[in-house]
Amino acid sequence: MALAMLATVPVCALGAVCPVMMVSGTGDADGIVLTFRNSGKLPIRQLEFSCTTAQMRDSGRGACRERNALFYPGMQYTVRYPYPGGTRGVVTVAVKSLTTADGFVWKPSKKQKCRTLRIAPSRGGALAQRSK
Repeated sequence: MALAMLATVPVCALGAVCPVMMVSGTGDADGIVLTFRNSGKLPIRQLEFSCTTAQMRDSGRGACRERNALFYPGMQYTVRYPYPGGTRGVVTVAVKSLTTADGFVWKPSKKQKCRTLRIAPSRGGALAQRSK
């Protein structure tokens, strides 16, 4: 009976690993560029990051979304977003949620955390630092 119940749980729900690995991030004059890898077992159909600036902490968070996508497992992808709130500055990016190809919605929890990425724009490019 327990094996039958275990077989119905999506594969990505079993592991304690975040299905999205942050690879790098840069900031330029117009926005941020984020590179990540799908480290899960299933393709990702929707992906949402929480993109927060220091100025936004009191007023909420910005959303960086890929609503209709197809990110295959093991592949590295690069996406571009404008600065949250339209103001250039340090941006903290974290996985907020994702939907796999089979419809399963995954969100980080205390047991299944994702790393965050801190992206600071600079004159000659940008500096990205991993945190947590």
